[in-house]
This record gives sequence, C-alpha cells and structure tokens, in this order.
Amino acid sequence: MEQSRQQIRTFMYYEFRNKLSATECHQKMCESLGINTLSYDTVKVWFWKFKAGNFDIEDEPRSDRSIEVDCEQLKQIIDQDRNVSTRAIALELNVCQKAIDNALKRINVKFKFNHWVLHESTAEDKRKRKAACLALLRDQRKHKILDRIVTCDEKWVYYNNTSRKGGWSAPGESAVSVAKRALTNKKALLCIWWDCRGSIYKEYFKS
Repeated sequence: MEQSRQQIRTFMYYEFRNKLSATECHQKMCESLGINTLSYDTVKVWFWKFKAGNFDIEDEPRSDRSIEVDCEQLKQIIDQDRNVSTRAIALELNVCQKAIDNALKRINVKFKFNHWVLHESTAEDKRKRKAACLALLRDQRKHKILDRIVTCDEKWVYYNNTSRKGGWSAPGESAVSVAKRALTNKKALLCIWWDCRGSIYKEYFKS
C-alpha cells in the first residue's frame, strides 16, 4: 500500500529519534518500505527541521496571494516599463508568478529581446543618409550610374546539379526517392560577372 506524505514523515521522525543519520534513514526506508520515489534530499531537509526543534510533519500553509490578475492593470504596468520582469509584476500585484504568465498569454503579450543594430543613429546621421540616397537617385536618373557598375562573384557548382522536388501522390503512395549528392562529387569554380541588366560573362575554372 502506498504511504501518504504524513506517514513517510512519521517514519523519518521515528528514525530520527532512534539516532539514525539522514543517509541511514533514507537507505532503510527504501529497503524496508520499498519507497523508491523518496529522494535523499527530502530526508535531509526533514532531518534539518527536526534538529532545529521543528517536529511538525504537516505541510506548511501556502501563500494567500490571489491568483486573479487584472489584465488592464497588467497592460498599464507593461506600457510603463517594457523591460519589467514577471517576478516584479507578481510582487507589485501580490499574485503568484504563474498567474502573471497565464495572464500575459491571455492578452497575447510575449517577451522578445531587443534587435541589435550597428549603432544608434542620430538625427544628423539620418539626414546624411537621406541626402546620400537622394543624390544617388538623382545621378541614376541623369547619368545612369547603375549601368556602369559590374559585380563579380564566385561559387562552387557540381557537374550534376540534382535537386529535390515535390510531386503529387495518391493516398498511401510513397514519394519518389532521389539520391543525395555526395560531398566528393566533381565540382568546378564558377566565376560570373553581371550588371543591372543581367549576366555579362561567366567562366568555369578547374580545381
């Protein structure tokens, strides 16, 4: 028969009065009573309480904090401080932290980290960027400067460019299998040049 928590604590108190250590008590209870779910840390905590003179084996009273959360008040707190933690909100509203988590889900609010940017742009930086963009746009309209720009890039390409494709299948019919390309397959280095209109020249180099 499975023992209740009060019975297990009574056994621990009995062994404590018999001058057994927490380790010996845990081993004896696991062997004689077959309590495999009892952890050694639990026994050690209760032995500390007994040594401190606290022999009460009943559960301590739970916190009487409310679990009801005012969603409007929660929104006001978040609007005032976007970086506030759920623990701080729970202390302010005198509710448990789990209730705050559930309330945030109800109002569809999620915690997201800030986006990294290169640097913080000042008003002067933004003005200079806008001026540069307008100048490039003006030069493109007058002198077609983009037509003079040629870009080059390199890429390793395989001789056999097999690709994975999808297809329609009837219920219960398996999809078509395609062999995955091995890493050691033959490949060549493709160098390609292009401008705003498209590819200008390409060349394949040997290994």
